[in-house]
Amino acid sequence: MEIVGIGLSGGADSAVAAYLLKQNGCQVRGFTMCLFPGSNTEKAAKVAEKLEISLQILPLEKRFEESIISSFVNSYADGFTPSPCVLCNRNFKFGIMQQAILASGCTHMATGHYARLGQAEGGRVRLLRGSDAGKEQSYFLAQLSQQQLAKARFPLGNYRKEDVLQLANSQQLIAPQQGESQDLCFLPDGDFATLVATRRPELCQEGWIVDQNGRKLGKHQGAFRYTRGQRRGLGLGGGPWFVLDVMISENLLIVGTAEKLLSQKVLLTGMNWLRQTPPVGEKLSCIAQVRYRMSPKPAELQNLPDNQAEITFLQAVSAITPGQLAVCYDDQEVIASGWIAKQNSTPDSN
Repeated sequence: MEIVGIGLSGGADSAVAAYLLKQNGCQVRGFTMCLFPGSNTEKAAKVAEKLEISLQILPLEKRFEESIISSFVNSYADGFTPSPCVLCNRNFKFGIMQQAILASGCTHMATGHYARLGQAEGGRVRLLRGSDAGKEQSYFLAQLSQQQLAKARFPLGNYRKEDVLQLANSQQLIAPQQGESQDLCFLPDGDFATLVATRRPELCQEGWIVDQNGRKLGKHQGAFRYTRGQRRGLGLGGGPWFVLDVMISENLLIVGTAEKLLSQKVLLTGMNWLRQTPPVGEKLSCIAQVRYRMSPKPAELQNLPDNQAEITFLQAVSAITPGQLAVCYDDQEVIASGWIAKQNSTPDSN
């Protein structure tokens, strides 16, 4: 019998995942993480009680602050747009929590992610998109290692979100009309700018908004508040204007037309290959996406030295944003992923 530790948030997805594991004859144990002061574990406790499983609470506030929240703030302060959920999955859910689950005597760890796993020759684990195209979450798991995936279980991989909600309600696993979990658990209102401004007040300085020729068009109240591709909130006449680059050290925003956001090439760092790493210089055909809510586009992926790679899209894509994760697929299977590197659009001097 498999002994499976389930990461319980108290929401519908993890609750139904635990329920399905029990229905399949697994021995299930619940685990939940306290990640920041005020973390509410009551919902997870109620789900565990309903399912008659144990619940272990992992106090990780200090480590989460150092590894995720501080990194999130510093990324904006450096002109990047971070993806904290990817890091949390790799370092906390499938890092610290998975280690705790396995150390407790469990054989595997499960979560409520909408993704699927498969086996390839030689024992390699294949990470596949979830069946629900509108909800699938393989993108957020693409930095997991083969070792982490080998001990993972995703019971919701073949389910649709509406079916999961229906099952959660029919089994009374969660309170009626319970809201969805927030994408950024430590920012329930999504206001990243206030968090960054509070912790890095030196960044809240007025600066110039310029075009690519260095022509001054207006002023901003802190370049960190903006991200590549942003259109709203610039307060400029003419246009429409889009953010092309965020230059924190110069306290500049560079703006331009939508056409200037188009690019075919993407340099990646911190590569994670879920297939055998190809020789340096080798190119692979794939489909790739440079953000979660993007339809994948045909591309070539080339392995480079120093754990880097380059994606070349067959047709230009818009608003490739430094700090975000790019994920490459072979049909439904994740091939590799890496972090989008920063390439400045330095304006010409007047």
